[in-house]
Parts: sequence; structure tokens; C-alpha cells
Amino acid sequence: NNYHSVFSTASPKAAIRPAIYLFTFCSLGYNLDVQHSLNFNGPNGSLFGYSVLVHKHQKTPWLVVGAPEASSSFYPSVIKPGGIYKCSISTRNCEALQTGVEHCGKTCLAEGDNQWLGVSLSRRASNGDILACGHRWKNVFFARKDNQNKLPYGVCFKISSGFSHTTQYIPCYRDHQRKFGEDYGSCQAGISNVLTEDLMIMGAPGSFYWTGTVLVYNVSSNVVAAYVDDDSTVLYGSYLGYSVGAGHFLHRDSMEIVGGAPQHGQAGKVYIFRVEGKTLKIVNETSGSQLGSYYGASVCAVDLNADGLSDLLVGAPMYSVVREEGRVHVYINQGQVMSEAPFKLVGRDSYAARFGETITDLGDIDNDGYPDVAIGAPQEEDLRGAVYIYNGRKGGVTASFSQRITGSVLGNSLRMFGQSVSGGVDVDGNGYPGNALLLSTRPVVMVEASLLLPASVNRSVALCHEHGLPAMCVEVSVCFRVKGKQVPGHIEVKFNLTADVHNKEPFPSRFYFHGNGTSNVTAGRVRAKHGEETCSMHQAFLRRDVRDIFTPVHFEVEYELGEHRVARAGPKISRPLTPILQQREGFSNLVSNKTQFARYCVWENCSTNLQISAHLVLPQSHNNVPYFALGNGKTIMLNATLANIGDDAFLPKLLLRFPTNLHFIRVLDAEEKYVSCEVVEENKTHVGLDCSVGNLYIPSLSKLNISFLLDVNQNSSAGDLSISRCHVKNGTLPMKDVCDVPKASVLQELVFFVSKSSRRRMVTLPPTPTLRFDPQPLPAPLTPLYPPPPAQFCVPADDACATVECSFGNMDVGKEATVNLEVELNPDVLQMYPVSSVCGCVSVCECV
Repeated sequence: NNYHSVFSTASPKAAIRPAIYLFTFCSLGYNLDVQHSLNFNGPNGSLFGYSVLVHKHQKTPWLVVGAPEASSSFYPSVIKPGGIYKCSISTRNCEALQTGVEHCGKTCLAEGDNQWLGVSLSRRASNGDILACGHRWKNVFFARKDNQNKLPYGVCFKISSGFSHTTQYIPCYRDHQRKFGEDYGSCQAGISNVLTEDLMIMGAPGSFYWTGTVLVYNVSSNVVAAYVDDDSTVLYGSYLGYSVGAGHFLHRDSMEIVGGAPQHGQAGKVYIFRVEGKTLKIVNETSGSQLGSYYGASVCAVDLNADGLSDLLVGAPMYSVVREEGRVHVYINQGQVMSEAPFKLVGRDSYAARFGETITDLGDIDNDGYPDVAIGAPQEEDLRGAVYIYNGRKGGVTASFSQRITGSVLGNSLRMFGQSVSGGVDVDGNGYPGNALLLSTRPVVMVEASLLLPASVNRSVALCHEHGLPAMCVEVSVCFRVKGKQVPGHIEVKFNLTADVHNKEPFPSRFYFHGNGTSNVTAGRVRAKHGEETCSMHQAFLRRDVRDIFTPVHFEVEYELGEHRVARAGPKISRPLTPILQQREGFSNLVSNKTQFARYCVWENCSTNLQISAHLVLPQSHNNVPYFALGNGKTIMLNATLANIGDDAFLPKLLLRFPTNLHFIRVLDAEEKYVSCEVVEENKTHVGLDCSVGNLYIPSLSKLNISFLLDVNQNSSAGDLSISRCHVKNGTLPMKDVCDVPKASVLQELVFFVSKSSRRRMVTLPPTPTLRFDPQPLPAPLTPLYPPPPAQFCVPADDACATVECSFGNMDVGKEATVNLEVELNPDVLQMYPVSSVCGCVSVCECV
């Protein structure tokens, strides 16, 4: 069914014309349509709309409205008795119902002045009976006879579904009862009321000197039961019965009674009663936490989680952080225990809003299988008022509201919007429950969306064509199945499909859609038929330069409803309704899926086999023996080759460890080869170099050459250079191979002392000032002195020095000449003496 809900606007200010607005109900958040209002006006100063009720008799929808300060044309001599109005939803005309007390008992004389008829309204769902009460109706028999106090018993009228018959009830009347306050002498029955299948439940907060009680009349057995506080459990002045409710609290087939006592101990209490004959027995109670919060001013028994047991919502509209923001407490029925939720409902926590003044079960307005509730905050926004919608869920109720409807949004200078709320009746035949202000629920469409992808992507097989050429692609299917009550015809669903959504900037997405240039997003729409799956096929093309074939490719589709109007099957109360997506628990209109690039294995065990080799390239060599001379200003190079003779190797890493006298400079052509290195200091003697290589993977049966440029610390001692460790890792797998880098010699830059027998050669300069000196070989081998002499400089008589004489001829004053002298050592000497013992110096002995 399509339910409707009534939201009243009433104000105690007589200058404001009370009105009720009829809506078809959805909001930014959910499915009460606030775009189109129906205005129902009542008499000025009557508080028309103080209570409201959605009603349906046979196929005719009605709005029943209480106006507790209205005058009566039926009883013109009675001062503002209040009234009950039936309003035709189709014509928007409202008509007062005749209700009055003709006879009330032996010692009873009725006074209807200011009786506040219409303070409460309720409806029996099974047969449509309506109960309307005026809690200030009085018996003035003894007041007229003995000048005693008037007795405010209160009166209720049961009105038949077709408004043709009315029955009065004065449950507190007792013959010869004359004392005000004592027993039921001032009970004020009917300030709140609830009708169930067999029970008529009325709150009587003035009973027993305002201790209060709850009265339960069983229409089947004609027995009245009441709570009598013999044990003083309920304190004087508690106002028990200020609010009432009924639900299945103990068992799924039992009916228990709820009564609010907002003044109990100034903090408030709520009691759950079991009916035992003519008495009510307390089976559970809950307590307020703040003085003056008026905890229990409103109660609502509703099966929020649809488990067959009633849960409980309790309003504390004067709960204050700053001033009377209001709270609603949530209690979930755990069988024999009412467990309070770890959160309270707060609306927008607005100043002086009195959130929780009213709480109403709307029925399942979003068609998800769980009842939903409306909570009024009639003084929010400077008395304009607001109503909040909360949705039942498997765990109880949502902690945040799904919709907020304000009097200011609805317009028409509304005041105290949300003072009364009624719901749960389908008045226009569109299959949903609705709400005077009468708001209809928009049809809710349930969409099951799926995103279908192949299990893997074959990057070597071109399944598609682009611009007439073979291209690699992925076939993506976006499918929808729609369901909903009273949603005929095809339903349009619009969607955006995105490829490679987890791709990281600044790299482009690996897939794109043909019709959208190079974009990885494409839009589409389908027209789905109720209950049938409808799919849309799309091709996502793989970019040619993709290197990342290791990480999964994520696709997602986000959808919404397109244009669709639902015509009304029943009376036309507003424009056609626009469907809305169902927002069930965990709802998201975004569906995702992923695929990955297929691995094609060369070997049976589908494993990689990375092998590495490396060697040092030194700037100098002799007889194919490489060496490095310290101080020559040159660098050395480490060439490494990674060979993958197995299957594709993903996330490979090359790990180097070398002595601290080597410094890493850079990797040659690092960007082209996708090599990125990080220096890691392992200890005082070795330095680590961790390199990611190959842009995520090295293909099967391929090689990668990497050249590392290194420098040697000039303070190093002569000796052998050793790369201690050279490992390769494949992803998160352990070390695979060890490369052996041959040792190489690092020598100090050497000049040797030679023997006296070395030949001397005179060089004669040409007339030009340019000096020419042709090197001549010295006797081989030149044997260094060992140990070297203490004085490492030459004098003419030094036998350890070879003397080279250079004649510069005549030189003009101020002229300069440069002599470059090069001495080469026969490498055979290295086989004769340890490297560390070879040392010497260069000395220019004399220039004349």
C-alpha cells in the first residue's frame, strides 16, 4: 500500500489562521514529496490541526482534524467546546462532526465549555473506527448542587468509519463521586488515546492527585482495567497517562500497554503494563536522565527491526543542552529486556525545537520491510516547526534522519508544523502509506545493479576494432533489475561507467571508452521493465603504452532513476508522483567490480626465474687486467644484466651492497628503463642500494641492462674493490639469485724511484718558445727501491733518481714555459711487490 501521513500546524495564537496542508511526500533525502501541497483551512483561533488523522472509508479518503478551541454550531451556548472535522481530500472541504454528551449518569451534569475536544485522535485499522477525546470535559453536578469543585473527567467519542454513528465514553465517572483530585475525581481522561483491535486505551494523568493512570477498555469483554498505584511506585504528580501506546512487548501474540509519566521525579518515566483482569501490572520501566526534560511526553511502540516484537521510542522534548532542543530515546526489544540504543535521536539539535513532541509510526513508507517513523519538532525555526523521518532497519533504526521537512520550506506562513503527525493509510490508491499537511509517499523503486567483467584481460589478443584496426579491449556489461509497488511500464535508469577508477595520478587510466575520446568515463541509460533484467554492453579499450599489468583494474557504475511518472489509481490529490530509489540499510547507488591481466605461463609451475650477472667497468687496464687509480678524477661503472628465463616477473627489485668508500651517482637512462633507486645505509662498512626495475614487471624471456655510475672516495686505501652482495627480488618472493662481481684493484696514483743506470736524454729546444719533449722508454723493468729512501725528493748526487735535463734556450723576461713529464711503470712490477708497498713521488729536481 501507498501510505499517507498528516502533519498538523497549530498555534495557540488566535491571530493565526490554522491550516492543514496535503502533500505528496519525498525530500532531498527520501520519499515524502514536498513539492505540491494541499491546503486545508479551519476556523480562526480554533487550533485547527492540533491533532490530525488520515482516514479511509471504503474507497473514499478523508482527513480527520481536531480543533480543540473551536466553537460549535451544533451547541451555540457552549463556549469553545472544540470540534472534530472531516475533510474531503478530493474537494478539500472540511465539515464539523456533531459530538456531544446528552446523558452521563445519576449524579452527572455535563459541561462542555473549553473541553478541548480534539486534543487526541486515533484510528482502529481493522474497521476504521475513530476515537476523539476532550480531556477537559467536566461533571458539574455537585458544583451546581453543593458549590463544590467541577470534576474534569474528560470525555471520548468513538466515531464509526462512515461518520454515521457516535458513541460517548466517560471512563472516570462514578456515581456519587464528588471529591476533586481523589481517585478519578480529576482524571482528565483522553489527553492521549490509542485504539487497537480490541482495546480502547486512554491516558488519565489527573487521577489520584495527578499521580495519573492508564485506562484500558476491552470492547469485546466490556471490562475496564486501570493501573492502581497501591505500592506508591509512581510518585504523586507524575502525570502517568500523559502519553499512551500499545504493542507486542512480551510475546508476538500478546498486547501490552505503554504509559508515559513525564513528571515522575521531575526526570520522567515510561511504564510497560500487562493487563490482568481489571488491573494493569508493571512489567518494565525506563527512566529519563535529565530533570525537566519531560521524558515520556510522547511514546511510540513500533517494531523497528521487523522481528515481531515491539520496540519503543520515548520523547523528551524539553531535554536541554542550551534550551529545549529535545531528544528521542530508542529501546530495542531483546525479548524480556528493553535495551537502550547507544545513541539518541536528535534531529538537527536546534535551539528550542522541542524535538520529540510527537512520534508516529508511519508504516513502511520506503518498502524495505521495516516500519518508519516521523518525529515532530514543532517549535524549530522560531515556531515554524519541522518533521524528521527516521527509517527502521534490521538493527533497529537509523541514527540519522533520512528526510527533514520544515514549515518554512512548505511555505504559507506555517506555524508549529509537526505538532501532530498521523500516517499509515493509503488514501490515493498508489500502494504506499501517506501523511494533513497530507504528504504522499513517492513510489519506491528497488534497483539491483550488477557490473559484469571477464575474469582476466588477455593483453595479447585483439578482440575489438578501433578505427578499422585490431585493438585490445574488455567487454563490460551493466545490468539492472527493477522492482516496486505500483510502478507500471518501463523505468529509466541513467548511469555513469568508469574504468580503472583506482588509477593513480598523474598516470593516465589504462582503459578508455571509444565514444568518449581518451576518457575513462562513459554515460548510458536503459529502460528496464518491472522484474526483468536489462543490460547495456560497453567496450573499454586498452591503451597501447600500458606497463602496469600487475595491479587489478577496477570498474564502477553509479546510477540514478531517469524520467518516470506514476499516475494515481485512486482520487487525484496532487500531481503524478515521481519514483525514487529505495535507500535500504547499506544502500549505495554505486556498484564496482574488478578484473586483472591474465598471466600466460611458459613453464608448468608458472614461476619466474630471474637471473642476474654484473661486472665492474674500470677506467684503466693493462694486459686485460682492470684497475682504478685514485686521484685520476674518473668514475667506475657497474653493469648489471637481469635475465628472466621464466614467466613474467612482477615488481622486481635489484638490491646492491657495496663498501662505504664507493658512492652511488646515478643510473644511466633510468627513466627509459623504469629504474628507481634508494640508498639505504646498512652499517658502517657497507651501503645498500635498493632499486625497483622494469615498471612493475619484466616480461618472460627478456633481458634488462642497467648501468650504475659510481665514484671512489679519494681517501680510500689501495686494495681490492668488492661488491659484496647483488640480489634480485621478484615481488614479495624471497631472494632468487646472487651475482658474483669479480674483484678489481684500486691503486694509489704512483710515481716510482728508479736506479741511477737510467738513461738520460737531453732535449734541445727549437727557436720558438714551445717546448717539445718526446718521451723515451726507460730501461725495463724499472725496479722501485724497497723500502723507499727516507727522503722522497731528488738531489744531483741521488742514485735513486733519474735525471731529465730540459734546456729552454733564451727566454724573454716575463715569458713562461710548461713542462709535462710522464713516467710509465712497467706493470710487471706489480707481480714483484705487493700493491700496498708501491709508493713514491714526483720531484722536479732542477730547472735552469
